[in-house]
Amino acid sequence: MYKTIIFIIISGFILFFSIQDYGYMFLSIPIFLTISYNLSDFFLRVSNNNNIKKNKNIEFLAFVGVISVLFTLRDFEQTIGGYILFWELAFFSLTFSLICTLILNKYFNFNNKKRFYNILSICICFFFLIPNLGVFINKYFSNEKENKQIIPINYKKEIGHSRGSSSYAIFIKTEFDPDERLDVKEEFYNSITNNQIIVLTLKKGILRYNYVSKIEKK
Repeated sequence: MYKTIIFIIISGFILFFSIQDYGYMFLSIPIFLTISYNLSDFFLRVSNNNNIKKNKNIEFLAFVGVISVLFTLRDFEQTIGGYILFWELAFFSLTFSLICTLILNKYFNFNNKKRFYNILSICICFFFLIPNLGVFINKYFSNEKENKQIIPINYKKEIGHSRGSSSYAIFIKTEFDPDERLDVKEEFYNSITNNQIIVLTLKKGILRYNYVSKIEKK
């Protein structure tokens, strides 16, 4: 068990530095899931009991979390500080993963050949599900009125995808990121230039992050 604790601590240090940059998500996400799995597995071993329970395959839970991404991916891009919000909620998801694992362990047998996949599926589910629910709540629940902000564009960029399609983005300076990305439609993208002055219509959600509901030229 001491090896597990040391591994979690070392992974935590690596995660701390890797999440500082969006470009390292290919590293930070696997590390986070590794930490989540080992935490859940550790507490499962500490609290495990020998009661006879039936086996259960819950690998499908991973797909619940992954599918939720399809509904809120663009909302993260249109949330000012969306990357920060994502990781705040991701760390919050550790609690849900741990509690879910311990509750299910009371009713089902985790000490079988599916142990690794079952625990990992729970971790993947909440890693995606909690941030996606959070950004959805932040977008649609607010007690504040919309406000407008005039801001210059740093630059614009057309982003090509593997299937030949493209998406269009502008980058602005915010309190969270000197190059915060916002997605825009192709028509708007073609009508603006670098350093263009734009007007953002913002609404602060219940989680205190601004959501961009509209982008216009000044």
